[in-house]
Amino acid sequence: MPLASLVVPTHNRAATLDRTLAALTVQTEPDFEVVVVDDGSTDDTPQVARRYADRLDLRYIRRARRGTATARSAAMRAARAPLLIQTDDDRLAAPEFVADHVAAHADGVARVVAGRQRAVLAEWSVAAELPAIAVAAIAARQPALVPRLLEERAELITPAMLIEDLAATLAAFAVDEPWWTGYAAPVLARCGPDLDGFAFPWTMAIGGNTSVPRALAEQVGFLDESFVGWGLEDTDFHFRLGQAGARVRVVDGAVSYHQLHRRGAERAREWMHNARRLLDKHTSVELCLFIAALRRHTPILAASDAARAVAEAPPAAIAELIRAHRELIHA
Repeated sequence: MPLASLVVPTHNRAATLDRTLAALTVQTEPDFEVVVVDDGSTDDTPQVARRYADRLDLRYIRRARRGTATARSAAMRAARAPLLIQTDDDRLAAPEFVADHVAAHADGVARVVAGRQRAVLAEWSVAAELPAIAVAAIAARQPALVPRLLEERAELITPAMLIEDLAATLAAFAVDEPWWTGYAAPVLARCGPDLDGFAFPWTMAIGGNTSVPRALAEQVGFLDESFVGWGLEDTDFHFRLGQAGARVRVVDGAVSYHQLHRRGAERAREWMHNARRLLDKHTSVELCLFIAALRRHTPILAASDAARAVAEAPPAAIAELIRAHRELIHA
C-alpha cells in the first residue's frame, strides 16, 4: 500500500495533464500512487496517461462525462492509500509536494492540510487572455521569450523540461497566483497556519492542493455529485469535513503551481448555479456571507469579521439573514 494517493480528475486537457504527470515523476517522496479519472475526454488524454504507465504507479479510469465532483469522488473511492492528496490536471507539483503533504499528517491528527499556491506560465496563447501582469513578469525575467509571445500559440514548458530539472523550470516560469496573493495570503498574515479567528477556514482548502485522511473523506461521503458544473464542489466537501470536526492547517510547503489558462463566461454561470445549490443545501450564515463577499468583491477578512459578529445575533435574526441571502442569490 502506498503512503498517499494523488487523485486527479481530468477532462479534455491532455497538454496540461502531460505536464502535471511529468512533474510527479520527479518527486522526492516516491511512495505514492496517482489515480487519474478521465471524465469523458475526447482529446489525447488516454495516450498521455499511457505514456506515464511505466514511470508512475498510475491507474487510469475512464468514465462517461458527469462532472468534476463525480470524477474526483471516483478517484477517491479507487485510491488505495490512507492519505488522499487532491490535485488538478492543470497543476505542477513542486519536488517536495508529496513529501510535505505526507509529513503534515505524521502526527495522526485527523485534519485537512492545504498547501501553498503559485502560478506558472506553461503555454502562451493570444486567445487565452492571460493576466497581463503575469506575462509581463515572465517577459521581464526572460527577454529571450518575447518573440515567442508574439506567436499565436507557444508551449513554453515541455514535459521534458520538467523531468530534466523540475525546480529550475518552475523557478524560471513562476509568477504570483492571484487567488493566493489576494485571498489566502492576507488571511494567513492575520490568522496564522491554523486559521485562528477566521470564519471561513474551509475555503482555504481547495481541490487543487489539499490532503485529507481517506477515512475522514469516506466518513462525509466524499464529494457531493449533484454539483455538476465548475466551482464550489470542493467548498462543499471541505465545509462538510469541518462540520465533522476536521480543522484546516496551511503548511509552509506542499507548493503547487497553477498552469494559467483562460476561464470562459460559462465557468461563471456554472459557479452561480453551484452557489445556489450550496446555500440551499446548508443552513449556514457563514456560507451566506462568504458567497456574498465573493459576489460583491468584499475583502475576505472584513467578511470574516462580519460573520463572527453576526454569529452572536439572536437565532431569529440569523435565520432571516440566511433567508434574505438565499433569495438574493436566486434572483
